[in-house]
Amino acid sequence: MAIIDRGDAVAARGADLRADAETSAARNNTNPRKELVREQLIDIAAKMFDTKGYAQTGMADIAQAIGLGRSAVYHYFRNKEEILAALVEAEALTPSHKLQDLIEDPTLTATERLKRAVLDGIERRLTSGSRFLLFSRLEAQIPEHMGELYNKSRRQIYDFYVRCIADGIATGEFREVDPKIAAFAVIGAANWTSRWYSPHGPKSPREIAEIIADIVMQGLRKPKAAQADLAAVRATIQSLRAQIESLEQLLP
Repeated sequence: MAIIDRGDAVAARGADLRADAETSAARNNTNPRKELVREQLIDIAAKMFDTKGYAQTGMADIAQAIGLGRSAVYHYFRNKEEILAALVEAEALTPSHKLQDLIEDPTLTATERLKRAVLDGIERRLTSGSRFLLFSRLEAQIPEHMGELYNKSRRQIYDFYVRCIADGIATGEFREVDPKIAAFAVIGAANWTSRWYSPHGPKSPREIAEIIADIVMQGLRKPKAAQADLAAVRATIQSLRAQIESLEQLLP
């Protein structure tokens, strides 16, 4: 009997989950109203999974909560696992894929990659309503086969930030910091926004993302004062060399 590598099994299961989510989305993306109902189903299911528990929530409960017949709900999702797969896809797989695209783009500097990741990540969280918070509380209830994929995607997101910060240090864009601790700090700052953000506040998700991204970048960027001091030292050395050469010419 052939032995299947655990990583291959997780990847295969990930492909299955993506296929489930994409299939359910494809059934509805031709009709904006159906897509809206689908998103509402995901939001309501996430709330019920959080309050009632994933194992205790059935499709009939979700149908009743949204005010649809049970058969109507099956038109959007075949079962609750497919709904959870759509949540995993939106909150873990899609973000990790976008970050992978950024890290593979040779035209972007480390600063540009990091800023774009922070901007997009915060805006995505703040425009997804309470879904991000609900999903974060559902982590302990995610079935094992989905949990492995979810944790792998989260690790890939963390690895992106570590690599991006390390690359910035190597190229002189960022000051010397511990890339792993800095990555946790950046991710934490982005995640925390969903806990205090109010859609009724004076600033839009994009404006908030811009402010926090600027703070992050200022914290990592190599201080201009240090660069100016280094330039001044070099200028002084050049001046001293010129003076020494002038003195040497006076010697017999």
